[in-house]
Amino acid sequence: MEKWRRGWHPEQIATKGESDSVLIIGSGPAGLEAALAASSRGYDVALAEAREVLGGRVARERLLPGLSAWGRVADYRLYQLQQRATVQLYPASTLSAEDIISFGFQHVCVATGALWRADGVARQHITPLPADPRLPVFTPDDLMQGRLPSGQVVIYDDDHYYMGGVLAELCAQKGCAVTLITPSAFVSDWTANTLEQAAIHRRLVGLGVKILLNTGLAAIHADGVETNCSYTDARARLGCDAVVMVASRIGNDALYHALNARAADWADAGIRSVKLIGDAAAPAPIAWATFAGHRYARELDAPDIGDALPFRREVTALAAD
Repeated sequence: MEKWRRGWHPEQIATKGESDSVLIIGSGPAGLEAALAASSRGYDVALAEAREVLGGRVARERLLPGLSAWGRVADYRLYQLQQRATVQLYPASTLSAEDIISFGFQHVCVATGALWRADGVARQHITPLPADPRLPVFTPDDLMQGRLPSGQVVIYDDDHYYMGGVLAELCAQKGCAVTLITPSAFVSDWTANTLEQAAIHRRLVGLGVKILLNTGLAAIHADGVETNCSYTDARARLGCDAVVMVASRIGNDALYHALNARAADWADAGIRSVKLIGDAAAPAPIAWATFAGHRYARELDAPDIGDALPFRREVTALAAD
């Protein structure tokens, strides 16, 4: 998406700068692409992942209904990295700020991803919504890790992309009676841009999912949820056994801040830079996280351009009469 604007050749990349080593923490789309591009430039790269399976969010999302093809994002990059002698992969390696400072890498890239919020904060709610703790609330992270609800399940989708519809399909396949509510006028509203929206709606109806459009979530009670109309705020009660909250995500940036708190120790440890990238910096689609990783590697040891535009603009000249 950015090759022309930034002057990036799709098959060529500059050789490395004056430094030699990079530690990348997190093996999601951003971390994998950062490792691949940095190694292509000639850097020695170590990639550490807290989980046993490399791939970050892709490794989990590829197991959801209809998303298996997304595994190629991780599979291609992992295969390439495994062929390179200058790259070391460390799964099941949770690192602390103390660990990282002791290693002696010159650059540290924190790509630790993001977590789905369970408090409802997204578009409809900018503060946590009222919730009785007696009703179980699940997030997409819970379901992707195998912790599934049962019985009558309400899925609240204020994300409006693919996740709400995919999880509704998953729960229906597992035998749950699913009701999907969304403040939008369409299921998975944003997927109209990818020409998938109508197919998603038909798929869910075929699976027996009850769909309530233009309907928000006002509160969570012990025996169900309180909904409200997106236009009139008219309230209604809906009994259920669990809620799946598909709201917004929040960057997992605790390690980055712990490293910044030790900034006075960087010079003695030989650390030249610490950078937060990908979903950990700003949760976004997979393509944006991949771009963040590639940009990070391209800009390693690059001169500071100050206020100059980092990209080219195509300006059409206006002919004078």
